[in-house]
Amino acid sequence: MMFNRERAEEVMVRDGLEALIAASPANVFYATDVYPYGRSYALLPLDRGVEPALVTPISGSTPVVLMSPPWIRDVRYYGEFYVVTRFAEEPLSEEERRLIEAQESWERSRDSDAVDILVKLLEEKGIKKGRIGLDDSNLRRDDPLWNRIGISLPGLEVVPAAGLFKEIRMVKTDEEIRRLQEAVRITEAAWEEALGSVRGGMTEKEFSGTFMSAIASKGGVNQTYLGIYWPPIAFGRRTAFSDIAQPSGYRLRRGDIIRFDGGCAYMGYPCDMGRTVVYGEPEERLVRFWRAIFEGENMAVSLAEPGVRASSIFEAAVQEVRRNGIGHYARHHTGHGWGIDGYDPPTIGPKDGTLLEEGMALCFETPYYEVGRGGLIHEDVVMVTEKGPRYLTKFEDELRIVG
Repeated sequence: MMFNRERAEEVMVRDGLEALIAASPANVFYATDVYPYGRSYALLPLDRGVEPALVTPISGSTPVVLMSPPWIRDVRYYGEFYVVTRFAEEPLSEEERRLIEAQESWERSRDSDAVDILVKLLEEKGIKKGRIGLDDSNLRRDDPLWNRIGISLPGLEVVPAAGLFKEIRMVKTDEEIRRLQEAVRITEAAWEEALGSVRGGMTEKEFSGTFMSAIASKGGVNQTYLGIYWPPIAFGRRTAFSDIAQPSGYRLRRGDIIRFDGGCAYMGYPCDMGRTVVYGEPEERLVRFWRAIFEGENMAVSLAEPGVRASSIFEAAVQEVRRNGIGHYARHHTGHGWGIDGYDPPTIGPKDGTLLEEGMALCFETPYYEVGRGGLIHEDVVMVTEKGPRYLTKFEDELRIVG
């Protein structure tokens, strides 16, 4: 499963919590493997003798019973939705049986309020005294959940826990790493397919369309951190716009930069890598500047070991870029944690004192953007291990030329 249960239990013991409650879509997905259809909660007790539970709408039973069944067996439904089950005849598939069980369990209870179910669960499972952590990522302070737990169970103290979920998610499970690796693999394969289509005069839209079609054909989802926009792909001087993700009719010319940043998602986990290539022979300055940002990123990766402070990696990477030819280089970070919801801590920046831990997934980058000339990026996804950094992306140490 994706949920790092051992790490969560360590955090709960340290902070004196009897349970954690996931409430945001990302944290419910992380905790259960079910992406919620509507407002959902995951109750995660410290005591392994107490069964965890998922509260989710009956209208969203299909993700639970078919698309991504949770490791949590105690699922409580609320709301109102109707699927006819009384005429079902054998032979039935296992998925059909689970759908019938889900629908009939709701029809027996007719529960309509998710908070009521959550309060009942806490009482039913004996979590009535002490402290519990509530994921407040998407909760306002006036959300009724805060007060209703306290009123119904006055022996419980509810404390904010969004930061605790971020801390837990910093260290990845094997299943998370597998999904990240697959997102990277699909993204790299799609990038290669798009590069194979390069020709003079093609537009950014044509190139981006090839890239996105390749992702879909290989089992990925075209999902970027820029929401409604396309993948961050641009040609020529337009690459100076950081995170540009609105391909235009600009036509590729000799000497143009082709820059990409981001990637697809696989089973909820996105890729964030960056590559720069040049169509035709590049000018000498471009090659020199690319080498400078590469050496900066390479320095950052080389330092990515357990116990190393994030801010020290940042300083070393920036200085390395400057030493290698961009004396005026400035940057707010040279990498960041990555996971189910995009950015995870730590940030490889000047003020982040986080010590790296084994199992962190980090995206290292030292981009450079210059108006009137273009932008360069080389970004890799790397795992922190006791044996040293391990690339999830393919290692490339030369500026690629196509066409």
